[in-house]
Amino acid sequence: MNPRLLVFGRLPEPGQVKTRLHPVLTGEGSAVLYGAFLDDAMKLAPDGVAVELWVPDRPGALERLSSRYPAARVRLQPGGSLGDRLDAAFARAFAEGVDRAVALGSDHPTLPADFVVRAFDALADGPVALGPSLDGGYYAVGLRGSAWPRARGLFTGAPWSTSGLFAWTRARATSLRLDCTELPPWYDVDLPADLARMAGDLTEGSATAGAWARLAPPTVGAEGR
Repeated sequence: MNPRLLVFGRLPEPGQVKTRLHPVLTGEGSAVLYGAFLDDAMKLAPDGVAVELWVPDRPGALERLSSRYPAARVRLQPGGSLGDRLDAAFARAFAEGVDRAVALGSDHPTLPADFVVRAFDALADGPVALGPSLDGGYYAVGLRGSAWPRARGLFTGAPWSTSGLFAWTRARATSLRLDCTELPPWYDVDLPADLARMAGDLTEGSATAGAWARLAPPTVGAEGR
């Protein structure tokens, strides 16, 4: 079986992550908050699912993140587009005998863990699972090993970082004759306007809830009001 969760993240450095939150958070605060996002994403693997963290190659990233997440394997992303990076992660997983793999972003700290469970469950029978983001992209893409390498076509020529990505990917799956299970939609936290909704959805005891309680500016508030 050997399923695997592929978390795509970054080293939480000031000035390098969540810079669009700087109108309400400092660079240091944005890095602390994003570090909590990543901590929570790394805990979303269902029981029996191994976790890998894929990050850009920055000085100290491999060592620092391996120390932060000792139970996970940390991999360095190759260069190129997001499609190239997803391709590399899935190719490695399937070459190592993984039967089901789900790639998950780290920009949605309130994502229900059940959505990830549902992605893996969908891949027990189907080739593709896709979780749409409210901005038109997707927060997760899952593939069954038997769909590889045909499913590589989902990452070739995709309109990355546009509001049409999810629709394009669904249409591409259809053209490749890959049935696609659509997961419930969810939202990313990228902009100051997203913080109020995030605050209202936080789970007590999560890393993000703890960080937000310390960082929340008066204009947003720890309770999202």
